[in-house]
Amino acid sequence: MTSKQRIDIKWQKSREFFYWHLKRRLLERQLKKKMKQFTQNVGEGELNSMLHRWFVEDRGTVNAYLWEDDKAMVEWLTEQIREDSIDNAVSDNIRCLQREHVLQQVRSLIQNNPEVAMDSIVHITQHMTSSQRSEVSRILANMDT
Repeated sequence: MTSKQRIDIKWQKSREFFYWHLKRRLLERQLKKKMKQFTQNVGEGELNSMLHRWFVEDRGTVNAYLWEDDKAMVEWLTEQIREDSIDNAVSDNIRCLQREHVLQQVRSLIQNNPEVAMDSIVHITQHMTSSQRSEVSRILANMDT
């Protein structure tokens, strides 16, 4: 719901409406707090867009209309936040945000300290499996061509 939308609420249903509305906002806030750990300079609107996209990717475009239903969103968000639920849309996407955040930090460190790039590569390759080192060698060999 945007700030410009007007909603008519019947008095008899107001308590239920505000319950689901508040519960949804609290769950969204909890998820956004996790997201903000790995996203810098990202505003509230972009975080909302990311959550919306993740919802549509998870539930499908045919169910995109449920984004406007606070009760349905509370059910989805609760499912996404559950500690024992590792394989879900939000956890997967937050792991991607975390990975990208770490890669950006590494890129920045190497860019700011180019003299440590070679030492870093040696250190990293020492902690790889032989198949990973083979893959890196293949990638490096293809970079010259």
